[in-house]
Amino acid sequence: MYDCQLVLEPTVDSLRISREAVRRTLTSIDPECIELAAILTDEVVANAIKHGEPPIVLALGGDDDQIEVTVTDCGADLPVLRTPEPAAQTGRGMRIVDVLSDEWGVEELPRGKRIWFRLDLPRPDGGHAERAHQGRDPERSP
Repeated sequence: MYDCQLVLEPTVDSLRISREAVRRTLTSIDPECIELAAILTDEVVANAIKHGEPPIVLALGGDDDQIEVTVTDCGADLPVLRTPEPAAQTGRGMRIVDVLSDEWGVEELPRGKRIWFRLDLPRPDGGHAERAHQGRDPERSP
């Protein structure tokens, strides 16, 4: 039902482009879910820009129950859940993904990695698909 794939440059403009792609692709779902998907996509793309290597590929897929966003890059460093100092201006991205997504993870690839997250979509009856939160705490730092 939902399908989008983009190759992104390792620049700040890619953050805007990725958010716009999410908003254009997910037009038929709840606006709050669209914005949540855009925020989380922004965090994962920012991680790839800062810690990864090109090419950076954004893929968005899903159906009436769930959407999945993946960002693939050629960098070997895996993301880390950090707990930055309150005054720190960076270091919260993957923690945000961990807290706000329904599920997320990292797959090491022969050349690089794939970071993904899933969001369960509200059902017409107001509920969500029954899945436990399954965030993953990668062991290696970038």
